[in-house]
Amino acid sequence: MGSDMGSMFEMSWWMWFPGLLVIGALIAFGVWAVGRFTRQIGGPRRILEERMARGEIDVEEFERRRATLEGPR
Repeated sequence: MGSDMGSMFEMSWWMWFPGLLVIGALIAFGVWAVGRFTRQIGGPRRILEERMARGEIDVEEFERRRATLEGPR
């Protein structure tokens, strides 16, 4: 009877393995999703700065659009 219980407990960790894989996949997806959506924080000003850095707009255009975004002071 002791050997039957021992073999049952030896195999029980295999039953946890698929569940742990699913939990690990969910955690990995959560980390990925948070990282993906937090990069979008910054809004229009960040986009404007990136466009100037890439050379799509010049300094004059940047200043004009930034002033429009910020509004009157």
